[in-house]
Amino acid sequence: MQPWQDPEIDNLVEKYCELAKAHLDGDAAQRDKEGDFSFERWRKAAELGVFSLCMPKPYGDGQSLTHTLAAFEGITQGCRDGGLMFALFNQVVGVQLTLANLASDSLKEKYLPDLISGQSLACYAFTEESCGSDSFSMETTAVEEDDGFRLNGTKSYLTNAPFSNLAIVFAKTSPKRNPFGLTAFMVDLDWPGCSKGRTFEKMGLRTVHMGEFHMDNVLVPKDHIIGVKGGGLRVLTESTAYERALMTVTALGPMRRALDACIERCKTRKTYDKPIGAYQQVSTRIANMMMRFKLCRQLQYDTVSKLDAGIHTTKIADDIAINKLFITENFTQFEMDAMQIFGVRGYLHDHFIQQDLRDSLAGGIWAGTSETLRNTIAKLAGLPVE
Repeated sequence: MQPWQDPEIDNLVEKYCELAKAHLDGDAAQRDKEGDFSFERWRKAAELGVFSLCMPKPYGDGQSLTHTLAAFEGITQGCRDGGLMFALFNQVVGVQLTLANLASDSLKEKYLPDLISGQSLACYAFTEESCGSDSFSMETTAVEEDDGFRLNGTKSYLTNAPFSNLAIVFAKTSPKRNPFGLTAFMVDLDWPGCSKGRTFEKMGLRTVHMGEFHMDNVLVPKDHIIGVKGGGLRVLTESTAYERALMTVTALGPMRRALDACIERCKTRKTYDKPIGAYQQVSTRIANMMMRFKLCRQLQYDTVSKLDAGIHTTKIADDIAINKLFITENFTQFEMDAMQIFGVRGYLHDHFIQQDLRDSLAGGIWAGTSETLRNTIAKLAGLPVE
C-alpha cells in the first residue's frame, strides 16, 4: 500500500482540516486584501501543535514526516489564508527542521522550545539583492575573531523577516568561490548591529510579510555555527531539499478545495438550460484538474515517504526536484482552470479562486526557480548542463 492510500492519512487530513476551519481560517479574504499578518492565528497554530509535529522528542511530538505532511495538507485545505500557511510551514521546514537535523544540542535547547511554542518567529536568511540561486555571489561576510565572527551584509526578500526575532544566516567565511567558503549561523536579530530594513508588498501570499535586515559588525558566538565552519553549503543543500519536498503541500489544500467548488459549480451553474458540466469543454477541464490533483498528491506523499524511510536527500535529489517543479507548475495551471470555470465571479477580489491563483505564482520562484530545477534534473540525468 502506498502512503497516499493509507486510510489513516485521510483521517489525519480530515482532523486537521476541521481544526483549521475552526481556529485558523476566519476572515482570510479580508486579511489578504489588507496584507494583515495574524499573530493571533500564529499563536493558535502553536497551541494546536503545528510547530511541534515533526520535531524530535523531547522538543516536539516526534511524528513522521508523512504524518506531518497529512496534517499540513488538512490545514491548507481548512484555512484559506495561503500567506499564513506559507509562513507557518516556512518556519517549521526551513528553520526548525534545519536546527533539528543539523544544529548542535546546545542550539536546539536554546532555540527550539520558543520556536515550537510560538513565542519566537524566525526567518531563513540566504537570499540577497544580488544572490539568489548562485551562493558564490553572496556578499554577506563573516570574519573570524577570538570571541566569534563579525557579520556584515544585507539579506533581502525573506519570508517572515519583518516580524522575526531569529534567523538562520548564511555568510561567506572565505572570499574565494569554493564549496567550503560558506557558513550558516543562528542569529538573534536583537543583537547589536542588527536592524530591520524594507518590507516588500507582494501580489500573492499577502498575509505573510517579506522583508530584509542589515548586519553591521554583528558579533556571533562561535557556538552559534550550524554544523561546522565552511559547512554552509551542506546546510543549504539539505535544508533546501526539505523545503522542496515538503513545502509543496501548500498546493494540495487549495487544489482540493477548488476542485470540490468547481465540480459543484459545474453541476449547478446553467447556460442554455444545461449545467455547464454537460459541455465537453468544461467536463474535460474538470477531468484535467482531477488528474493534476491526484498526481500531485501521490508524488508528494511518495517523495516524503522516501525521506521517512531514511533515504538521504542526496540519493533522491532528482525526485525532490521533480516534486517541487511538477507540483508548483501544476498548481498554477490548476488554478487557471478553476478561474475559467468560475469566470468573472472567480476574478472578483472577494473570491478565493483569484487569491489562490495569485498565491500559486510564487511556487515557480521559492527554493529554486523552475528554470534552476530543470537544470538540476538534467544534470542529475547526466547532461553537461552549465
